Amino acid sequence: MSRVLLLAAFACALVGCERLAERQIEQNLTRVDESVLTSPDLQVVICGSGSPLPDAERAASCTAVIAGGELVLVDVGPGSWEVLDLANLPLARVSAVLLTHFHSDHIGGLGEAVTQSWIAGRTQPLPVYGPEGVARVVAGFSVAYAADVNYRVAHHGDAYMPRAASGAEAHVVALGDAPDASAVVLERNGLRVTMFRVDHEPVFPAVGYRFDFAGRSVVVSGDTAKSTSLIAHAKGADILVHESLQPDLIRRASAVAARLGRERVAKLANDIVDYHTSVVEAAEVARDADAGMLVLTHLVPGPNNFITRRLFLAGVADVYAGKVVIAEDGMRFALPPK
Repeated sequence: MSRVLLLAAFACALVGCERLAERQIEQNLTRVDESVLTSPDLQVVICGSGSPLPDAERAASCTAVIAGGELVLVDVGPGSWEVLDLANLPLARVSAVLLTHFHSDHIGGLGEAVTQSWIAGRTQPLPVYGPEGVARVVAGFSVAYAADVNYRVAHHGDAYMPRAASGAEAHVVALGDAPDASAVVLERNGLRVTMFRVDHEPVFPAVGYRFDFAGRSVVVSGDTAKSTSLIAHAKGADILVHESLQPDLIRRASAVAARLGRERVAKLANDIVDYHTSVVEAAEVARDADAGMLVLTHLVPGPNNFITRRLFLAGVADVYAGKVVIAEDGMRFALPPK
């Protein structure tokens, strides 16, 4: 018998298995931290630091920003809802989802975000903001989850699962044609959120978001090649959450795949380099924007051990003197008011 099983057996004998089970249930039912909504800080929670590449340690793209009683999600990639739930956030109070573009690793968890926040107790339709095309995305998930909504209302009753709150509402944010176009997405309770265009060609439209609150600011890049628009809109940001790719590692993987006769893998791997930002380029963006901290996310490939982390950051210290953090799922940052 393992040590864990022995300890469990001893605890059951000492306290009683039924009472231990009740304590565990009680902990699970009281773990949600509502205090994040009353904090005066501008807060960031990484709810998905990965990419389309499979990674057991990372969900796909998601960043939560909390300020002024608002809980806003930037992108909801596959697996990100579980990270949010395990972070003990008050998910019934999600204020909005902001989409940067419509690649699957950024929208694949939208159905769960809508459904699970409703199950948690959300009482109004969930606003989903994005550039042109967001209405089609929201409508598609609504169709896909329609039967699920019917089942839950029929099973639990409308008093507990109100149909009127079950869905999402798309809000299309119109941007001008200029490559540095921007528009205010929402402004309430002291939080101002601005959408701005980035360069992810041939993916169009693609945007990032800036959050300003109590003299503090956070910028989330979305997916982009190195972008002058992003630099302009990230000026003076306290935290820049920027996508990052290590091209040397990707090109090496492409070369190995080609040598093994895996031409499809080699081609697709090599293609992704030209519409993402390299780690060194992300550091250059942080430097040119005079950002206080650079948080690297959407990690391609995920650096999950000492060796790959060291290789991933090669050259970064040569161009940016500020603090650099490799994001991990569940990681948190808090910026007190100025």
